[in-house]
Amino acid sequence: MPKKPGVKINWTGALFLTLSPIAAVVLGFMHLYMDGFRWPIWVFAIIMYTLTASSITGGYHRYFAHRAYECRNWLKWYWCLFGAAAFQNSVLIWARDHRVHHRFVDSDKDPYSISKGFWYAHFGWMMVNEEQSLVIAEPYGRDLERDPIVKFQDDHYVTIAIAMGLLFPAIVGYFLGSAFGGLAIAGFLRIVTLHHATFFINSWCHWWGRQTYTDTNSAKDSFVMAVATFGEGYHNFHHIFANDYRNGVRWYHWDPTKWIIKLFSWTGGAYSLRRTPWTEIIRAQMQMDEKHLKNRLQANWQLQFQQQVDSLKQRVEAAHQRFEVLREEYKHSADIYRQSGLDRLQEMKRQVRTAKLEFRFALKQWRDYQTFLMAIPAPA
Repeated sequence: MPKKPGVKINWTGALFLTLSPIAAVVLGFMHLYMDGFRWPIWVFAIIMYTLTASSITGGYHRYFAHRAYECRNWLKWYWCLFGAAAFQNSVLIWARDHRVHHRFVDSDKDPYSISKGFWYAHFGWMMVNEEQSLVIAEPYGRDLERDPIVKFQDDHYVTIAIAMGLLFPAIVGYFLGSAFGGLAIAGFLRIVTLHHATFFINSWCHWWGRQTYTDTNSAKDSFVMAVATFGEGYHNFHHIFANDYRNGVRWYHWDPTKWIIKLFSWTGGAYSLRRTPWTEIIRAQMQMDEKHLKNRLQANWQLQFQQQVDSLKQRVEAAHQRFEVLREEYKHSADIYRQSGLDRLQEMKRQVRTAKLEFRFALKQWRDYQTFLMAIPAPA
């Protein structure tokens, strides 16, 4: 990579990102040649991949970088130990760079800006040390520096990473029949696979996909990347609602990270999970739907379309607001009415169900009208 003013090659990052795939391939084939296919090793590699990938997505990303929820110290240790095994740097550096990315997305100050090219955003940025980036990032990690667990992991990162990411797989591999296989498959191959799955969020999800909620930045939603990265592929949603513990906001969206965080909340490890109000999510989605319609129809867009769109949007927002108000009122009043034995609780439940149906009907009207407008031939 050619040198630029203020840019120096990061030899540690460049060598590791270059040599680790070679090690994964060479050691992997050597293991298969010497030991044959040992399915317990591969099962353990999948388990190790799950533990380390979820520590990046649920720990490094959604907790440390965005504080999308709060968690106990034992869970912080878990995220820090298995997150280090992913060989993606310490929590402090990872989360700090990611906060800068969100603050300055797509600009020259973005450490992995897609505007500098697909492969630069993918991993090229880790092969250089830009003096400007180091200065910009410094203030964005001050709260993390005050966390003793994060500070300990940062001070001893290399030792923890080698112990958890390489020695631990080799030891477990030994008890499964091949220490070399554990090192090759659950160690190096797992690290390289997770590296590029994670890196694709910075490259692929700023290059291809759908802008469902905002077009103010290059982030895009990709179901393929959601499957590959434990739910991180819903990246357009994430860039507008970064403090939500979910990336896949619908119950059916493939987002194992949100399920893991929810599971930890049931055990008491995680708490105060942050969720974006549905009213804000729906408003953002409808605004983007309207933009797509106007861009498609262009000169065919008529005043009557705008009036109907505005009317339907207001109806959806009003119906959803009523549903949320009634649901919260029902939740707060449920215990009181149960204890007093009043029939008011059943009446409130009926009102909540009715409000939910009215909201769904209003949303269906909006979508039906959107379908109608999309059927109008686009201008030649």
